[in-house]
Order: sequence, then C-alpha cells, then structure tokens
Amino acid sequence: MLVHHEEHCPHLFWQKLRVNPEIFDDILDYISDHPIFQNQSNNSQLPVSIQLAIFLNQAGHYGNAITLEDVAQWAGVSVESVVNCTNRVMIAVLDAHDQFICFPAGNSEDTDLARKFAKSRTCPEWKGGFLAIDGSTMDLFTKPGYYGETFYDRKSKYFLGCQAVILPHNLLIVDYSLGHPGSVHDAFAFRSTHLYEEHADLLPDGHWVWADSAYPLEPWCIAPFKKPRNGWLTKDQKSFNYHLSKVFFGGAIFQ
Repeated sequence: MLVHHEEHCPHLFWQKLRVNPEIFDDILDYISDHPIFQNQSNNSQLPVSIQLAIFLNQAGHYGNAITLEDVAQWAGVSVESVVNCTNRVMIAVLDAHDQFICFPAGNSEDTDLARKFAKSRTCPEWKGGFLAIDGSTMDLFTKPGYYGETFYDRKSKYFLGCQAVILPHNLLIVDYSLGHPGSVHDAFAFRSTHLYEEHADLLPDGHWVWADSAYPLEPWCIAPFKKPRNGWLTKDQKSFNYHLSKVFFGGAIFQ
C-alpha cells in the first residue's frame, strides 16, 4: 500500500506519514545501516522502511487519532512490534541528529538559495536575511507532575515550547531549542538556541535572521516595528513591515 501511494497517490502518503515520498526515502537512506536494525535473533525484524513508516505515522499524529492499537491494525503488526519499531527508529534518528540538523556554511548552496529567496521577495539589499525564527508548541497529554502550572499557556493547554531556526526558501530546520514550558515567552526561549549564543560565529558579516515582533531587535535579529502604545506606525514603518512579511511569512514557518 505504501509503495502504491508513493508512486500514484503521494498526497495520501503524506497524510499518513507527514512527509513526502522523497523525504521518506532520504531518511531511509540515512538510517538503514544503523546497527539497531541488525540482530542475531531467529525472529527477523520488519523491513526498515516499514519500521520508519510506523514511526512517522505515530510522530505525525496526536491524541485519540493515533493509539497503539490503531497503528498496529494499520500496519498489520502487533502492538509490541509498534513499540519496538518506534524505539528503534528513534534511536537511529537521534544518532543521525547532526547529519539532519546543522547550521549551513556561509558559502553553502543552501545559504546561497536562501539569499536569492530573500532577494526575490524583497530587494537586493535584504538578501543577507537568509534565516527566520519562530516559536511553536507541542501538546502534552496531561499536566506534568513537577511544576505543571508553568506548562499551561495562553491557549489553556499544557505545552512544551519549541524554537526553530529555518531557511525560509525550503523550511529546512538548521537550529532549534526544545523543552521550555509553554508559558515561557519566545524572546526568553530564543536564548537557548545556538544561534543566540553563537551568532557572532554562525552568521557571516552582513547577515541576519528574520523574526516576528515577539523577539528582541538586534543588528543580527530583525523584527517588524511594533505599534507604539497610543500611537501609530509611520508610513515607512508600515512599508518595512509589509516587505518583511514577504520573507518571513513567505516561507510559511509553522503554518
């Protein structure tokens, strides 16, 4: 069924696994040779492609829509196999962390394409804004046992906070921070990223990251103008914000 969807119905493939077939194949190539998928048991493991599909099905859905029993029935395996496959793939993916997520060099193809994207969306002078950052949240099943109230956010749910730095042209994550309670403001959580701590080394001269108004304004972090209390933005400030949104929201970060 997966092979059929991959070849003939990629939208159905994406609905189940939350990645397109090309990305699935890339991940599969990275993890297939991991020793976690080798054993000396008389009971052979499922093909790595099936184990990856089981993991992605679980990781891409939440709540009642993705119980262990549902995944087991979908994959035609036991609940125990679902747990084992998920654990194995997680180990393999974590071991490949630095291959999947790394900061692009200033002379890399990705950096060049990100510059061209910013230039095409705005003007040549803004091509140095080749990164974007935004925050998101990850639902928690229940209130944590320790300091649970700090995970309760403005949406009246318990969350873990996540910060992601991306290349706007392809949404590739190059840096992230995960683990702050949902109540923590983006500006504070931002401090846990490598970009914030090592921006002088990571960003080439004349380059910066785009952000929304929740983030601090720095020479290397450019955010839109905030409307002053009891005041109005000037025409130039409105124009700046409009063109900034062409880069920041043009990449559709977390949308």
